[in-house]
Amino acid sequence: MIEELSSLSTKSSSLRLSEDAIATIACRASVKSNDVLSIPEMQALLKDLFACEMPYCCPHGRPTLVQISTSELERKFGRRAQR
Repeated sequence: MIEELSSLSTKSSSLRLSEDAIATIACRASVKSNDVLSIPEMQALLKDLFACEMPYCCPHGRPTLVQISTSELERKFGRRAQR
């Protein structure tokens, strides 16, 4: 973290540096792929996510949610819409 901060331009504002540092800390402390969570941990994570002001992306802008239509979901599972 110190190396990352020291490598940033001295022209960067201190506010931006603080935001970047907080985003980096948040991402490093986050749940990673293949982490095993209990059902209560998953429920708490979703509750916290939806309590956020912007639950659609992580601090670095990566998506946390995707919207999939019913027809797209059916196609992905090889089903046809029964209409």
